[in-house]
Amino acid sequence: MTLAKSFFIGGAVLLSAGCASSRSAAGSEPAHGQLSSLSVASRPGAEFCEHRVPRETCTRCNPHLEEKFKAAKDWCGEHAVPESQCYLCHPDLSFEPLPALAEGADLRKLSEAGEDVPELGSHAVRGKVTVFDFYADWCPPCRQVDAHMYGLLNGRTDVAYRKLNVVSWDTPLAKRYLGGVPNLPFVVVYGKDGREVARLMGLDLDALDKAIAEGGSR
Repeated sequence: MTLAKSFFIGGAVLLSAGCASSRSAAGSEPAHGQLSSLSVASRPGAEFCEHRVPRETCTRCNPHLEEKFKAAKDWCGEHAVPESQCYLCHPDLSFEPLPALAEGADLRKLSEAGEDVPELGSHAVRGKVTVFDFYADWCPPCRQVDAHMYGLLNGRTDVAYRKLNVVSWDTPLAKRYLGGVPNLPFVVVYGKDGREVARLMGLDLDALDKAIAEGGSR
């Protein structure tokens, strides 16, 4: 199926190694709706219903919410549920909000909407391990990188997190950096010395931790 390139918030329980954005035929629209933030629980530990969705946002438990989701184009017509609640189309969905970031956590967004960032090295923070995260809002596994990195940022002061929103494979940012990248997330790690340590394709949190450890030893 074609994943809609749109906004999605919430941690992701990974059931696949990465998120590839498949594209529709030239000139056509995505076959399904948009993944939005409407299904995300309002608080950690929210009650889940029999449909494995937060009870407060489930349209099958709350039919009056259907119009809200449809208005946001968050609707899977094939299965008659919101796209952001459709496990048949997105088996790696989860709905937990990201943890709160501690004050002073070193997080910045370098590219908001796929605009080009010509040189990563110039944005590496000397004296810190800098993690550059190329992500897209339609990529659920990218949210697991966020959840992992938020935990690190809350416990360490020697890690900087720099996010780059790819948006699609056709943006200037994607054309510069994703030519040989088959799926997202794509993460580039720089060490404390300002030199590149690793490039990681797909979701591999163990490899990310190892790269951060190596970068911290430089």
